[in-house]
Order: sequence, then structure tokens, then C-alpha cells
Amino acid sequence: MNRKILVIDDDSLILLIHEAKLEEETNCACAYFDNAKSALEHIIDADSNTHFLLLLDINMPVMNGWDLLDEIKKHPFKNNILTIMVTSSVNEADKEKAQQYEMVLDFLSKPLKTRHIDRLRNIVEVAPFFKEAVPNQNV
Repeated sequence: MNRKILVIDDDSLILLIHEAKLEEETNCACAYFDNAKSALEHIIDADSNTHFLLLLDINMPVMNGWDLLDEIKKHPFKNNILTIMVTSSVNEADKEKAQQYEMVLDFLSKPLKTRHIDRLRNIVEVAPFFKEAVPNQNV
């Protein structure tokens, strides 16, 4: 099985921050998209053995995060796609809406921080995408 993390955010600075953070924390390939439409095309073109973890922003032009999730629900390999919402939205309605999608496992504020990665490692379905945590040597 192939694993791949897709970071989808229209903010180029956030993409750079997430790339730097994920480079040291993941044990799989990562790809970065500044729009959801390109990410969807990437998913559609992938083979059926690829499992994706999407780190998905909500508010983007052309196709927003909700639109992408609605399209993924139609995809034949939708069960191979997990999603973490990583957004600047503090709207409680967005958190509630995210819970309506079976593939959305968590809702985090951007940018990704070490505590977020540690939290993701504790989600059974998501843990295989990340390296094991290095124990704190200052104890």
C-alpha cells in the first residue's frame, strides 16, 4: 500500500510552513496544492492502492474544502482517503459541518505545530503516515 499526504491550502506561506514541518515528521510522500481542484485531479489519477491523508483548508477560491469533500464522497476509492481540516476558521458551524463527513477525523487550527502532529499520531488511522514520536530527551 502506498501512502501520501496532500496539503491543500491557497496560502503559499502556509504551504511552506507545512512543508517544513512535515518534512521531518512523515514517513511517506507529501504533495502540496494551492487549490482543491488540482488536488482532486491528483487523487483521481492515483492508483487504487494509494491511501491519502488530506490536510485540507476550508476557504479557498474556485473549489473550497467542502466542495472537495463532496467530490471525494463520489470517488470509488473514497475509503482510501482520510481528512484533517487544517484551517484558520474559528466558526463553530464549520466544526459541526466537518463532523458530518465520515472521512474527516479532526479539525485543527493552522499552521501545523508539533502538538498537532503529536495529536495526529494518536489517531489510529492516521498514525501510519507519520514517523514515531522521538521521546523527550530532557526528562
